Amino acid sequence: MDTGNPTIALEPDDFDISQVLSLTTPLWVFDIDRSCVVWANNAAVELWHAADHEALYARDMGADMSATIAERLRQYQSDFISSNQEFSEVWTLYPNGHPHTYRVMFRGYALPDGRMGMLCEAKAEEQEPPDKLRSAEALNHIPVCISLYGHNNSPLYTNAAARTIYGSSTLSLQDRFVHPCDYDRLLRDLKAQSQTTIISQVWTQEGVRWHEISARHCHDAVSGNPAYILSEVDVTELKDNEHKVRYLAHHDTLTGLYNRNYVQLAFPDLLANAGQSGLNMAMILIDLDKFKTINDTLGHASGDKLLTHVAQVLEAKIGTNGHIARLGGDEFIILTPLRDRDELNRLCEHLLEDISTECLIGDHRLNSQASIGVSIFPDHGKDLMTLMRHADLALYDSKDRGRNTFSFFRPALQMAILQQRSLERDLIQAAQRKEFLLYYQPRICCRTNQVHSVEALLRWEHPQRGLLAPGHFVDSLEETGLIHEVGAWIVEQVGHDQRSLVIAGFDLPISINISPKQFDDNDFINVLLGALERSQCPADRIELEITESMLMGKGFDSKQALKALQVEGFTIAIDDFGTGYSNLAYIQDYPISCLKIDRSFIEAIDKQSPVLNLILSLCKLANITAVAEGVETPEQLNWLKQNECDQFQGYLYSRPVPLMALKKLLLNPPHQVFPFAPGHSLARSGHDQANNLRAVLDAPLDTLLERAARLRNNQGL
Repeated sequence: MDTGNPTIALEPDDFDISQVLSLTTPLWVFDIDRSCVVWANNAAVELWHAADHEALYARDMGADMSATIAERLRQYQSDFISSNQEFSEVWTLYPNGHPHTYRVMFRGYALPDGRMGMLCEAKAEEQEPPDKLRSAEALNHIPVCISLYGHNNSPLYTNAAARTIYGSSTLSLQDRFVHPCDYDRLLRDLKAQSQTTIISQVWTQEGVRWHEISARHCHDAVSGNPAYILSEVDVTELKDNEHKVRYLAHHDTLTGLYNRNYVQLAFPDLLANAGQSGLNMAMILIDLDKFKTINDTLGHASGDKLLTHVAQVLEAKIGTNGHIARLGGDEFIILTPLRDRDELNRLCEHLLEDISTECLIGDHRLNSQASIGVSIFPDHGKDLMTLMRHADLALYDSKDRGRNTFSFFRPALQMAILQQRSLERDLIQAAQRKEFLLYYQPRICCRTNQVHSVEALLRWEHPQRGLLAPGHFVDSLEETGLIHEVGAWIVEQVGHDQRSLVIAGFDLPISINISPKQFDDNDFINVLLGALERSQCPADRIELEITESMLMGKGFDSKQALKALQVEGFTIAIDDFGTGYSNLAYIQDYPISCLKIDRSFIEAIDKQSPVLNLILSLCKLANITAVAEGVETPEQLNWLKQNECDQFQGYLYSRPVPLMALKKLLLNPPHQVFPFAPGHSLARSGHDQANNLRAVLDAPLDTLLERAARLRNNQGL
């Protein structure tokens, strides 16, 4: 607003209404740009409670004017300049701070210097009921977009917010909508019922936005004709968040490719359509060779860049001729139409060649290589699981043949099934010989760096293969049904270990991972309580970790089962949140006290910070503890602390360790939650050396054996 020039006071001779000075109807000319009255008749001076005309002209009307009213007046000015519009509205004026309600007629008036002012004529509305006066006043201030339209699609009224959003009070209702079908749907709904609400894209001064539009039938108060009244709220941010969540449900956060969820949901339909059309399909499973070595030597950041590079190679080669997904880790899958075997051979050769193309990762030039396994639909299977299993067998055949090659599934590879059965027999013996162990990984408070609880993790001390993580055998436990026996042992052993920690001075809760088959068991609660009774451990010191998919299990009421567990004293955590189909709005209907954010979000924390912030905020609203999994760097931890994550878990603080090592860790926790950075001087203090030695000693046996084997290979031993 220009206030640099002095106020222009009009003389009666300046315009043709000077003769109305003595009229009892208040009239005044308002300078919109400078927020002051430049002419008024006697009735207007009295209306504004001014001592005389000069006192009224000197008054700064903008001092107490709200931003909403100022914007409304600028809208009037724009309309006066473009057309001869008039406005009649109920306004509450505040002369000297005292409210008085009038119906005011506004007309454009050209000021002597060429600017557009406003001629105002007031009529007292004191007979109106208070509620009506207040509602009229609210329409000028409310940020919600309010509009009145006739049945002929023409605008009858727009409040200040609507005018600001759409930039015009003459825009037809149909012209607001980006998609004409949304306008048609609104009218169709209103024809069928008295009111409706739709969410639609509309054209605004800020571009295309999403609005939630509530519309209902009414009558125009002036003409009495039927009309529509609309109220609109901008929900663009909500729609954007929904899109992000939907995208994340079906896409890998690191590479942008489809993820395992998409494969499980979409690939069966693609195969079914191919079967109906008589088409053959090729399922190509790709696994990078020695990828773990890159992670171990160059770090996970370099490994992530390599995965992104491979994803780009696959997209460039396949394009729209197939569907590409990252199943997890360094494993990719492609489903593509098969025209002939020679063409498929050439495709696999080109994929291997392109993947091995040299790429720059940081300061290192890498030539990654891959192994490929292929199965054919319908020759090698007619369902997703069979095709994936057979492609996996072919993949392992490629690795056995020296890697950097491709193999097709063949019946001879069924020998792998025999090996699997051998593993299952070993598992039965392992349960009898008590070869299973429990390792524990602390869960840390982000605010205090204090250990809040620990998670129990199963290990298998295999007589020939050494210490094995669950990924090597847990599927077999499920398939054989041994999960129930081993699961009961885990609960009882955890109970004993929790009591042992209490005796050592650490009364920490312990969380246990529960498999879907355990959760489906009708006797599950009794098994839990019986195991804890034998160990004398109270249920309130045990947290049960379940996956998102278990909330939606078929054949039983998961919500009722969780409530029953809660009644017994157990707390419930959702593990690996973000990898399933659920959302926080769904989860908060269940008795969930903790949500563990999947490590994939933490690994890509720079890219996923808006989504992480959304999850953390919703956790606070739902009063659910948020735990970040897989925290490996100080930068990740700093981000989590700054954004008020409750707890974290990962190698940055400690790897999973046996119970004795856990007690030592609790007695002598690290002073700083920072890893040793590569390239640091070996000249450390005695305390640092001791901590480093303890970290090596506490590492799982299979990790140490793997490091030793790598060292032997590097030295040519």
